[in-house]
Amino acid sequence: MLGHKSLVAGVLGVWLCSGVVPGAVSAAEPAAPMHQATGEIVWLDIQLGKLQLYADHSRGTRATAEYRITQQDTRVTDRSDKQFLAITDLRAGQQITIESRASGEERIATKITVEPTAAPLFQQAEGRIESIDVNPGTFTLKETASPGAVGMVSVFVFDPKDIVVMESPSLQPVRLEVKPGDFVKVDYVVNDGRRYARSMMRYSAVPAPTTTTTTTTSSTTTSQ
Repeated sequence: MLGHKSLVAGVLGVWLCSGVVPGAVSAAEPAAPMHQATGEIVWLDIQLGKLQLYADHSRGTRATAEYRITQQDTRVTDRSDKQFLAITDLRAGQQITIESRASGEERIATKITVEPTAAPLFQQAEGRIESIDVNPGTFTLKETASPGAVGMVSVFVFDPKDIVVMESPSLQPVRLEVKPGDFVKVDYVVNDGRRYARSMMRYSAVPAPTTTTTTTTSSTTTSQ
């Protein structure tokens, strides 16, 4: 009997010293594997929580990949990990390294490291297309959201073969079928005084408000 108690005490001592509790290993959930990619931001939409990366792959090839970004799940910093940024500081054209984990069919960006770059950062403009000419690659935009430029008509240049055009909210690529009157958000860079458009998000037309007229009739009841 004494020997049995000594054996039990010995087993408990091994468990306590090792820090392993019976059943703890089987109960622990395996951590989701992390994935890392480096490349250039093609476009992003903070409201939709989407970022598309033109990522570097082996043998010098590149391909696009899409990630979900949120203020809560995505930490943004610089290479030294001393400058804490936010997803609102991200811009199309930036070189980044992104760490992500799988969540169903999506990949959630958990950390984004912004790489230093000497190239000018992309800027954004929103508004309605006034005119567009594909052959020389120019369009004019009546801006509605740019600080200090609301109501101004700006001229942009683009390469029809390289510009990325997306449709919101489906986020699917579309052919260059933008026409006057379309509401778009443009990612562009300024070079030699000209605005070069890199990508464009076309939004669905907002339906005109409808006016409903309600007619109320009153009736009078006379008691005899």
